[in-house]
Amino acid sequence: MQWGQIKLLFILSFLILDLFLLQQFLSKQEQTELPQSTTTGNTVQQELENNNITLSEEIPPEVPMVPNVTSTQSEFSEEVLSDIEALEEEGSQQINFVRDNVLKATLKEPVEFTEDNVIEKVGEFVPFSNQYSYWGWNKEQNVLLFFQKTNDRTVYFNRSGFLMVKVEDGKMTEYVATLLSFEDEEVEKETSLISPMTTVKRLLDEGKIETGDEITSMNIGYLNGITLSPGEENGPQVFGPTWKVTVNGEENHFVYAIDGKIFPVDEENFIQTAKESYEMTDSAEPPSESESENSEESSGETN
Repeated sequence: MQWGQIKLLFILSFLILDLFLLQQFLSKQEQTELPQSTTTGNTVQQELENNNITLSEEIPPEVPMVPNVTSTQSEFSEEVLSDIEALEEEGSQQINFVRDNVLKATLKEPVEFTEDNVIEKVGEFVPFSNQYSYWGWNKEQNVLLFFQKTNDRTVYFNRSGFLMVKVEDGKMTEYVATLLSFEDEEVEKETSLISPMTTVKRLLDEGKIETGDEITSMNIGYLNGITLSPGEENGPQVFGPTWKVTVNGEENHFVYAIDGKIFPVDEENFIQTAKESYEMTDSAEPPSESESENSEESSGETN
């Protein structure tokens, strides 16, 4: 046998040995991690049972891999601006740009809607509404709230990426919209997140979940914990994967899915700030004579 053949044989032998050792290492690592995860889950499950806290069947059993995302700025794309220009030409809306990145529009004919067709109806007069996900109808504030989506996930409570529709007498009458810009090619590497059970444990330890509660849903979205001025150009923002945990079908908690930090979110404050910023005040009954006499002393805003 020649020296070249012997050398090739040695190389192939060591390569096979390396692959075998790598497989053994990965197998042992998996065996070490799996029991820890299972033990943690079983411990939390037992604690939940002791407190009569139940989990809906919709709770995801596995931890997804989700990347951080970064917005470049807040602005309308050329495609959206083209849609807005078409609306202006159509003449069914009075459109104003409060700033370059904030659109406010009034519908010349109010639109009736129901709980079941709200998304469809909004789509009829906001052609770029598919870039938002529907959050809900806040009947105390008389608005429909939508949040921008990116990477197929919702960006919660960001003043540079939302759509808010005003409701009067059961009809949609005006709206304000902002949009963040995301570069798909700049999506960062996917990150391992804390599990649903670890997230629930964090909320339980902080007293956000009480005896008898039910965790009705858990979803991964995005949140930026920094409070920004409505519609102002704030430059790039980094959004981390965040668990939205809904308790008893009505109370929402937001937990940063990388380190378990709990973010307080105030929906009423978010809406009220947007209303004040863009003068979306509620309708009011005509003032009485005495109220008219004192009108110079009032703020002019009616709730």
